[in-house]
Amino acid sequence: MKTTPKTPKILPWLARKAGISDARAETLWHEAEHWAARQAKPGSSSYFKLAVDRLLHLAAAESLRADAASFGWRPWARTQAKFWAVSMQVMHEASALNARGWRLVDTVTRRGQQLLG
Repeated sequence: MKTTPKTPKILPWLARKAGISDARAETLWHEAEHWAARQAKPGSSSYFKLAVDRLLHLAAAESLRADAASFGWRPWARTQAKFWAVSMQVMHEASALNARGWRLVDTVTRRGQQLLG
């Protein structure tokens, strides 16, 4: 029976934030674990703290390396993607507000008809 190595639950989120692949983030986690094992007893709380701190450092370095390799286009593209996501959220909220407004008009109209009729 083969057990799969455990990775932190924040790994996919961290990979997305750093703009790296999940596979690369997992490799960075294993590197961080090996580094932490030389610093503290494996399984201890200080071991995991050191491993997570090292992972954050490695992910930041990997992100900077990828940004430099793209000659400045990668940060710009990531910013554009964030703007698109924000504009979609704004459109969703605007349409929900519009629907609520029309429901309010319908409710007021029905109440007015009930009072008259």
